[in-house]
Amino acid sequence: MLIIGVPVYNDVKGLRVMFDSLLDSTTAFDKIVLIESESTDGSNKTCDWLSSLDKCIETIHTPKLGPLDAYNRLFEIAKKEKADLFLTQTDVKFPACYNRDWLADMKKVAEVDECGIITCYAGGGTSGPDFINGYPWVGAWCTYIPYRTIEKIGGYDMNIPLGYGVDIDYTYAIQSIGLKIYVVNYWVDHHPNYNEGHEHEKCSDFEQKKKEAFRYMREKWKVGEYNVVD
Repeated sequence: MLIIGVPVYNDVKGLRVMFDSLLDSTTAFDKIVLIESESTDGSNKTCDWLSSLDKCIETIHTPKLGPLDAYNRLFEIAKKEKADLFLTQTDVKFPACYNRDWLADMKKVAEVDECGIITCYAGGGTSGPDFINGYPWVGAWCTYIPYRTIEKIGGYDMNIPLGYGVDIDYTYAIQSIGLKIYVVNYWVDHHPNYNEGHEHEKCSDFEQKKKEAFRYMREKWKVGEYNVVD
């Protein structure tokens, strides 16, 4: 079973673009779950309308507790249903690949025993010296997570300040238990309507929280100044 999970907050235009491109490019899923959190721009009503179109589309309305809470609700649903989980965001536009289904390709790769997480081309980034300089990570906007990973690791770490860098932390957690990153050959348009920044970046002490987040991860994984050899 494969669930597509999408946190939704105040991005009605992006939601429609993402959803149209998703349904136009893949049929390789069993369910779509939208976690909508007190939107004020009509996104909440759009989610309900989308759910009315097909029984495989489900909307869950929650208090506004941030994207990290929404992502972990999706992890919990996937774990309960013993399903693979594909995470994405409303600021993504998916490709219509010629004569192939990009999500079906990811689903096939997920069958590999050592596969811990799958992304697309440029579906992540490279950490700077704040964590491990040059460390490649998988971004939450295009992330296929097999059930085996969810069963072993669970969801994102809720203790990371502002949730900043949770995808870096999660990628490291996956590799720490011997699972691997795989990449499927396609590309998504990320941030096609990105104008105002992520919600957590509007926090008045964002830069301080960002430093705290990376310090927390360095201490958690014993890297950087915490890499002490007895």
